[in-house]
Amino acid sequence: MNYIDFLKELDKKLKKYYEQHKEHLHCCPGCSSCCESGDYPLSATELEYLMQGYAKLSDNEKRIVQNNIKNIVKGGACPFLIDKKCSVYPYRPIICRTHGLAYLCKEETVKVPYCANAGLNYSDVYSDGEIVINPITENLDSISLLKNFDCGEIRNLADWLL
Repeated sequence: MNYIDFLKELDKKLKKYYEQHKEHLHCCPGCSSCCESGDYPLSATELEYLMQGYAKLSDNEKRIVQNNIKNIVKGGACPFLIDKKCSVYPYRPIICRTHGLAYLCKEETVKVPYCANAGLNYSDVYSDGEIVINPITENLDSISLLKNFDCGEIRNLADWLL
């Protein structure tokens, strides 16, 4: 299976998960807090695919992204974020595809999106480090999802671009 086929299958699965948890999800256009600060770990294959999306941007969008890359800092905004929207959305890495969902990442350890603390995703069922619903039982961590796929080294986006 190639990477694009892998993403198609993953997106089908994620669509079901997002549907199952929709009452607890509050993501909407214009909400980009998850893109405004983070490390964004991605594999070499994901970076290569992301850059295919970059190649399809308009010249103006490319200039904006290039300027964002010049000012990139670890833990800062994603350089592909333009006007609070992902400029390469169809090409986004796995971390972006799965962000927002609460899932079991290790035995009895649930990963809850940080926006739960800001009154957004899962804030209605998450408090003081406890979630009161059953999370998705599949580990949606990028490393786990890519374990059977040779995608090369995984680094933070800033480390790839600096």
